[in-house]
Amino acid sequence: MALCLLASGGTSNAGGEPGGELMLIYSGNLDGELEPCGCTAEGDLGGIKRRVTLMDAWRTEGLSPVLISTGGLFRIDLPADRITNRFILSGMAALDYDAIGVQWTDLTYGADFLRDSHLPFVASNWQGRNVAAKRVIERDGVRVVYFHWLPPEASPYQGMKGEHRRADADTSGLAKSLADAKRSGSLTVLGTTLTPETAARRLPLDDVDILIAQSQFEQFAAPRRMGNTLILRPGSRGQRLGRLNLRLDALGMIADWRHHVVAMPDGVPDAPRMTQWYDAYNEALRVDYGKRVALKKKAATTQSPYAGGETCQQCHPKAWAAWQSSRHAKALDALEDVGKSFDANCVGCHSVGFERPGGFIDNELTAHLQHVRCESCHGPAREHVESGGSTRFEPQMARPVTVCQQCHNRAHSPSFNYREYWPKIQHGKEMIPPAGG
Repeated sequence: MALCLLASGGTSNAGGEPGGELMLIYSGNLDGELEPCGCTAEGDLGGIKRRVTLMDAWRTEGLSPVLISTGGLFRIDLPADRITNRFILSGMAALDYDAIGVQWTDLTYGADFLRDSHLPFVASNWQGRNVAAKRVIERDGVRVVYFHWLPPEASPYQGMKGEHRRADADTSGLAKSLADAKRSGSLTVLGTTLTPETAARRLPLDDVDILIAQSQFEQFAAPRRMGNTLILRPGSRGQRLGRLNLRLDALGMIADWRHHVVAMPDGVPDAPRMTQWYDAYNEALRVDYGKRVALKKKAATTQSPYAGGETCQQCHPKAWAAWQSSRHAKALDALEDVGKSFDANCVGCHSVGFERPGGFIDNELTAHLQHVRCESCHGPAREHVESGGSTRFEPQMARPVTVCQQCHNRAHSPSFNYREYWPKIQHGKEMIPPAGG
């Protein structure tokens, strides 16, 4: 198994007698990425199955790391995301995390949804008893206490009427708990979605040994000191893990450290013990998709605003021919090849109008809306067709780059460059708009 170690650390503040050694494995936002994105080879990183492989390997080697996540586990874009989020919780349980911070997206279904998972969630300023304020972890003779700050100003409950659980904005309780933990000789770790600079202004960091701050997009930052606090910034989307090896002095302070970022490409195999879990996940998605298709079929009583690409070829034969020879014309087939034609988070960018009125439902009822067709970019065409072309399309094509980036975004198409991609599907007006157009 290839473990891709990208060195990005060093030694700081060496001194004192040895007081113990500790390995910390930390991660930031998962953002609903239960499995790696298969859109591009460069984005094929991470996933819970590969993470389990790494953790099992380290533990088999006799290592006993402290495993901490700062939360941000869920994605909440589509109804089916609840299924994904439920399986993320069971996947995290298989990893045996020591502490998991709570972010506001994690509270989408309520704090009891998290409590029922029996995972070690932490929110130190949450006004409720269903989430722990801290987690005490004993490992290799070292006591670690994890705290997590939930920024109250980011609460979706702000301004809502009625009684809602909120996060406390007063930091005095956190400061006291941190001081008590340090007096007991513990290593203190604080997680938050604040940036390091904002955390330094707003949070009591005097007794914080390690601050795990806001996740960056995908990439981990190199650790750095800010006063006596070691600052860590994980990457998002679950593509990598941070591995921090610590040596503590006699006072329990960090004497020195080594840091590696561990990527999880396809060279890291899926954990065999997660096969049943993953099969159950896909089956749950398949069943849910089938139910939603059935409901949409019953509700499909009005005429769709989409006409289907075949109607376009009568007046635009050259554009139609260009489309037929492009990969867009086989977009849905690509999902079927990998068994993902029922995953709502994939289908939207491989069909026309999915989850929109009159859009793609399934291959049987809406075969004319399979794949990425004319109306994926130009918009619904029925009025345009029925008026003989006199009714113009929506003005969205005035900014074609923006239209492309609905799907060719940094998460799913990180190398997208309009000037390089457009010639592959060039049709209609030949001029390439200015960059950013």
